[in-house]
Amino acid sequence: MMKRYLTIWTAVFAITFTLLQVAQARRIKVYTLPKPTAPGQLATLVFENPTPETPKAQAKCTAEKLIAWVKSDLPILRIDQKGKQVWTSLGSYMSMGDSCIATFMMPLGFEPGEATLYLVNDRDQSVPYHITIAPKVDAKLLGVEGNAVKPLAKFRVIGEGYVPEGFVDEKKARDELEANIGLSSKTPAQQWDFLNRRLMKDWDKLTEGNFLYMEQNGKTWRGFVETCGLTPQGMTLEFVAPPDIVAGPLKLMLGIRMNGADVMKTEPITVTVTP
Repeated sequence: MMKRYLTIWTAVFAITFTLLQVAQARRIKVYTLPKPTAPGQLATLVFENPTPETPKAQAKCTAEKLIAWVKSDLPILRIDQKGKQVWTSLGSYMSMGDSCIATFMMPLGFEPGEATLYLVNDRDQSVPYHITIAPKVDAKLLGVEGNAVKPLAKFRVIGEGYVPEGFVDEKKARDELEANIGLSSKTPAQQWDFLNRRLMKDWDKLTEGNFLYMEQNGKTWRGFVETCGLTPQGMTLEFVAPPDIVAGPLKLMLGIRMNGADVMKTEPITVTVTP
């Protein structure tokens, strides 16, 4: 009889241990944690791809706070600090074989210091990961894709610490300019100038956003974000270069606005303008 009980308990223990091991193995692993980031800023996270057989990518300029766990095609995040719990979605997302890189916004209302991050999908939440919430905003420009800029051409700056973009209705602005001045009849250089000046009026009303300052030969231009994205090197923002920049060096700085105030400018980087 004793031998039978031992056999049964051994079997139960083996099954339980196996199930625990399987559950642990199915949890998504985080490979690279975000750098210290202030509340309201975007951060990047590199983790195990939960569906390597299905490539996925999305480019988003915003971040969405969630009320609780929701079923999603992409994993979501739970961040805890001192009894406070916030669920949030991933923004820009790129799968790369067995890995993924994604952005998320550090939740507002958290204090500087340690917090705990969980990556959650429809299977299970990850093990807890300790992250640091920074006391102040700190953004950085790392470079420009292709290392060169051309007049009136789109280009993408790569960096860290961007903030979510507010919304500006570019189509409405174009329609207004078409009705008032016949925008489409103007030269490309004139179109850029009219549209940029019109949209900057709307961008200046935004409570948060990223503004690119371009300086060359004593002149300064300010550009608005066309699209947001992600590369393995960092977050990206796309702009259209002014028509009157000339061949040679061009200095770029990114201004960060939060809660209606311009909180910082990045250290300048220099890129090359080509004809």
